[in-house]
Amino acid sequence: MSKKNIFHSLIIILTFLLAFFGRRIGSHYFTITISAEYLRIAYYYLWWLLPTALVTGLLFGFKRFFALLGLQKNFIKGFLFAFVTVLPMLVSSAAIGKIEADLKFSRLLHQTVFAGFMEEYLFRGFLFGLLFRKAGWGFIPASLAGALIFGIAHIYQGSTLLETTGVFFITSLGAVWFAWLYIEWDNNLWVPVFLHILMNLSWALFAVSSNVLGGIYTNLFRAITIALIVIITIKYHKNRGLRIKRKNLLHNSASDA
Repeated sequence: MSKKNIFHSLIIILTFLLAFFGRRIGSHYFTITISAEYLRIAYYYLWWLLPTALVTGLLFGFKRFFALLGLQKNFIKGFLFAFVTVLPMLVSSAAIGKIEADLKFSRLLHQTVFAGFMEEYLFRGFLFGLLFRKAGWGFIPASLAGALIFGIAHIYQGSTLLETTGVFFITSLGAVWFAWLYIEWDNNLWVPVFLHILMNLSWALFAVSSNVLGGIYTNLFRAITIALIVIITIKYHKNRGLRIKRKNLLHNSASDA
């Protein structure tokens, strides 16, 4: 790995850690009281957005920001692919679940749209994407770098050791899987973004489970959705082949750093 790639890697990782943990660390030294719920959400995610956007621009050019994060790709393609493949989960959740009577729109919006977009932006677009596409990291180390933290960030959903372990592994594997889809769909971040949003929506809106582990029926239809996603993705690359191959699993010599 070149000195330039090592430098970029350190800056990307340190910026990610600042973005993800900065607000929590800062809360020990200063307190900001925000009464409006939407402003609290905005403040929460600005910690993620501002440092990562600034560093991305400084390292690789502000004019290329949307391209570097995969946000310039086909928005409609990402939504249609996600909607078609997640439809089994949405329909099944509507059939076996029920909408909570006291469900607030702001909370639903936070759990689906805001969380889905910002988590994919930070973990897939910024951390994984820049390490893999710009710093020469292979798919395995680049995807695992964020997957472990992504899994740890969701263990609050578990109430027992077994549940906590299950939540960690499912969310960590999901992070690696979303990273794979991001690259296979031509670095189109909208694909994992909309998949994340709609999958969250199928569980948050109809309250089918208290955590990502789910039950028999929810996991059955989740498996159908996953199978559809994988099959369509492979068909999409029928002629040119998949982009993640043995040669870029540990080191990506084709990165455009």
